[in-house]
Amino acid sequence: MPGTTQYEVLLDFTNDTHDCATVQLQRDYGRGTGAIVLLHPGESVTLVLDAGTVYKYALKTRSRVANVTARAWRDVRCTVSQLFPSGVAAHPPPPSSEPLRPVQGITVDQLWRDMRFCIWNDA
Repeated sequence: MPGTTQYEVLLDFTNDTHDCATVQLQRDYGRGTGAIVLLHPGESVTLVLDAGTVYKYALKTRSRVANVTARAWRDVRCTVSQLFPSGVAAHPPPPSSEPLRPVQGITVDQLWRDMRFCIWNDA
């Protein structure tokens, strides 16, 4: 009987915008809760994931937030701008039956605005 082999993949988020962005882990995966990484313009963070495992993140720039699900079987590179489609700067799109998949292994579950701590006027 063949055995299953567990392996790791790399998920690279790059901030290709002109503003700072944050990447926040949405669940506790046994590694500590509430982990947030601040990315300045041009910076990136590489996360090590178990292949095929589902991970949930929130990526935020200014007041725009993208809740994403990552489930990858190979290394993935994703830029922040890929998560926010052009033309939805003022309002998030209405929910649709087909979720946004900017790159293979990444699904945008929800786009929304978080105005609680926003100091920008990007409405």
